[in-house]
Amino acid sequence: MITVAALLCLLCQETDKDKEREKMLKAPLDAMEKGIREGDEKLFKEQFHAEGYAKNLAGGSGLAGENVYKQGTRKKWFLKPDLAKAQVLGDGAAVIVPCEVWAWEKEKSVDQIELLLVKAEVKDGEKTKTVYVVLGGGEKRAQVEALANRFLKKEPLEPPKEEK
Repeated sequence: MITVAALLCLLCQETDKDKEREKMLKAPLDAMEKGIREGDEKLFKEQFHAEGYAKNLAGGSGLAGENVYKQGTRKKWFLKPDLAKAQVLGDGAAVIVPCEVWAWEKEKSVDQIELLLVKAEVKDGEKTKTVYVVLGGGEKRAQVEALANRFLKKEPLEPPKEEK
């Protein structure tokens, strides 16, 4: 029989895990905003999975990270996440985060997208640490979910060809 104290302890552990995950998700998203606002492509690019920066992995509704950077700096917008609505997949291996495309000079949202962040191991000096990086994103949630499924199943990341 599970006691109330044991149940509360489990809930506290989940809350701590959720807080840690949110902190890990916020870091690359904040760095992306800073990279766009300050015109720092190196900082922006560091927040991406290499394939997702070079290629649009989501499908027709998405962009490669490189193009997100170019459009964001030119049109003066960044991706403003809603972490409260993030969907955690594969025990936290992937997370879909809804984002507003926020135009800072207009002080308003000009569009909405879904962004897929995935766990990655990166070198930090002598140590390796786990972080989230952006794999891709797009306006159509189904395409972002399909990318998440390909990632979680370790399938090729390229989206299937769309019929015209």
